[in-house]
Formats: sequence, C-alpha cells, structure tokens
Amino acid sequence: MKVHCVIFGVGWLLAIGSAQGGPPFVTDDPEPPPPGGWEINVPFILERTPGNTEMDAPLFDFNYGLPNVQLKLEFPVAVVHEDSSGTAAGAGDLLLGVKWRFLNDERSQLQLGVYPQLLLPTGDHARGLGDGGSAFVFPLLAQKNWEKWTLYGNVGFWWQTAAETRNYVYAGAVLEREINERLTLGAELFGNSPKERGGRFELAFNIGGTWKLSKHINLLFAGGRDIVGDTTAMGYIGLQLLTK
Repeated sequence: MKVHCVIFGVGWLLAIGSAQGGPPFVTDDPEPPPPGGWEINVPFILERTPGNTEMDAPLFDFNYGLPNVQLKLEFPVAVVHEDSSGTAAGAGDLLLGVKWRFLNDERSQLQLGVYPQLLLPTGDHARGLGDGGSAFVFPLLAQKNWEKWTLYGNVGFWWQTAAETRNYVYAGAVLEREINERLTLGAELFGNSPKERGGRFELAFNIGGTWKLSKHINLLFAGGRDIVGDTTAMGYIGLQLLTK
C-alpha cells in the first residue's frame, strides 16, 4: 500500500504542478501533433517475464493533429512465446484515443491535457494475443519545459472487463534533456496498482531517447526493467514519421 500511495502521489503532483514526449516511453505527454500533421510510430516492443516473452512486432501507432486535439489509432502484430508451450502470433487488441490539451501557457511553458482511450478486444485471447475484454483509461497529463529540459507526467485509472483482471491506478513521469540538435535523452519512472486478481504493485524505469535521422524521421529507443514486479527486461526500438 505504501508503494501504491507513493506512485499515486508523485503522479498527481506532476499533473497539478508541472519538445513533445510520449514514445518511446510508457508515460504520455499532453502535446498533440500540429494541426493537419501526422505522427506515425512503428516500433518493435519486447517485454520479458519469467517463462514468458511478449512482443509487438511491430506496433502501428497512428496519430493525427487537430487544434489542441490528437486522434489516435493503435494496433499491434502480437507475438507471445511461452517457454513451456511455444509461440503464437497474430493481430492484437485495438486502441482508440482522443487527447485534448486544454491548457497551453506559452509564457510559463506549462501544458495540461486529458487522454481518454478505449481498448477493443480484437486479439485472440485463447492464444494469448489479447486481454479478452474491453478496457477504458482516463488519464490527466502535464508537461513543463525550460531551456533544454522537459518534464512530463500523467496519472490515470484503467477500467477493465476481462476475467481475472481488476481496475487499477497508474502514474508515470519522464525527464528529458536535449543533448544537441539531433539527440534527446530521457529517464522514466512509472508504476501501477495490481492489474489482476492476486497481483501486486509494479514499479519500473526506462532510459531512452530520440535520434533525429532527418527533418521528418526519428529513431526511437528505450530499455528498462521492473524495480518491483515480475518483468526482467523491456525494450523499445522503432521509427517515427512526422509530416509537419
């Protein structure tokens, strides 16, 4: 319970007090793409737990910008390998979202937003390729910029309907620094209350960044692991296409 309270408290303080973030990190930022612009992320994501490896190989993440609004469509090609039973691959669950940045104070460089998202169980749960039920999340997002630094965070609540799952609170924060015109590096801390019946609290970190390959293409990369929980390794590498 103490870990749960710390995670929730950090996330909430960031949300009320705190360059576009998000991928390659788990934590979202409130900044949408420019109006009429696309942000398309195509990463390969790996998560290894004892006896099990899950991959999005790849994940297709489409985001379209409107004034202070972002429309999201995300779906993975899921690969699941159980050490005891082999490998399954196929379409995963579909994620739809709408991000609304309701505050963008250029003087203080403070941004606030919300990002409701709906998970649709399009994957084959019997083969381990989806959650087996719909889910909905409502997070509050915050971002603060100063000089070459960016701090952003969010805190939210997931409602889940799949069997053996439970609703849970999550929070995360990312601190990034622009190293030069091409490279930005960051560190992330995030966690959640138990996602399943009989589960436990989780707390994890990532270290990653963005390498600008050209005006419209970025290389995204990150890696980390749980501090509290069962995940022994997490990895993210992919390309980001920006049309504006």
